Amino acid sequence: MSSEAQAVYIKAGGSFLTFKDKPFSINFHALEALSKILKSVLERKRVILANGGGSFAHTIVTKLMGRVNTRTMVVECQRATRWLNKLIVDYLVDEGVEAVSIQTSTIIGGKEGKYYVNLEPVISALRLGITPVVYGECIFTEEGFEVLSTEKVFKLMAQHLKPEIFVFLMDVDGVFTCNPRACGKPTLIEKIDSNNYSSVIEMLKSFERTDATGGVYGKVKSAVELSREFQVPVVLTSGFDVDNVSKILNKGLTSVKATVVDLRGG
Repeated sequence: MSSEAQAVYIKAGGSFLTFKDKPFSINFHALEALSKILKSVLERKRVILANGGGSFAHTIVTKLMGRVNTRTMVVECQRATRWLNKLIVDYLVDEGVEAVSIQTSTIIGGKEGKYYVNLEPVISALRLGITPVVYGECIFTEEGFEVLSTEKVFKLMAQHLKPEIFVFLMDVDGVFTCNPRACGKPTLIEKIDSNNYSSVIEMLKSFERTDATGGVYGKVKSAVELSREFQVPVVLTSGFDVDNVSKILNKGLTSVKATVVDLRGG
C-alpha cells in the first residue's frame, strides 16, 4: 500500500465512549453504536480508528501530573490508555469487527525536537483488511515523555498516510453556539470555513473561561488545522446517531446533522 492510498480517519472521542465524570467508566451504548458504524463502512473504505482517553487518561493525568516522577507518570498513563483501548478493541472483535490495537508509543516518538513515525504496522493491518485502532497516549521523547492527543496522533499519521476525511464522534451533534447541555437555545454551527473559523474559535475560547465547553475549543482548533493542512473536510458529529454517521461515511456531506470544518483552499 503506497502513501498515496487514502484512509478514513475516525476518532471516537472520550466524551462519547466514557462518562467523564466517573473515573474509568465506559459507555457500552457508545461501543454498540461504534461497532454498527464500522460495519456500515468497512467493506468500502480503509478505516483508521482512534479513541480518546476520556475518563481513563484524564483521571490519571489530572491526579498524577506534577505529583509523581516521570517513570511512574508514564507507567500509569500508558496503563490507563492501554486499558481503555483494550476494552474497545475486544468489544469490537466480539461484535464481528476485525480490529487490532496498535500502541501509539510504539509507532510515534520524539527525538531532537521532532517526531518520528513508523506506520508499517498500521499499513500492514490495512493491507490485510484489518482496522488498526490507535489512541492518545504518553509517548516517549528524549526529554522523557509527552501526552499526545488523539488529534495530534492523527496529524502525524496523516503526514504519511493520506486522509480521505476525518470524522470526530462526539456525544452531541456537533459544535453549538453555546453549551447544549447548559444553555437555553443552542444552535448547531453546520459549517466552519475560511469565512467564520476565527470568530467561532474566539467564541469557543471565551466559553472555556466560563463553562465546561473548553474541550470543544481544542477540538475545533485541531479540526481547522487538520482541514487546512490536508485539504480535506473534518466532520464533528454525534456517534450515537448511527444512520447519520453512516450517511456521512458512505454518501457524503449533503443534508447531514453535523458540523463540517472545511478549510480547503483556505
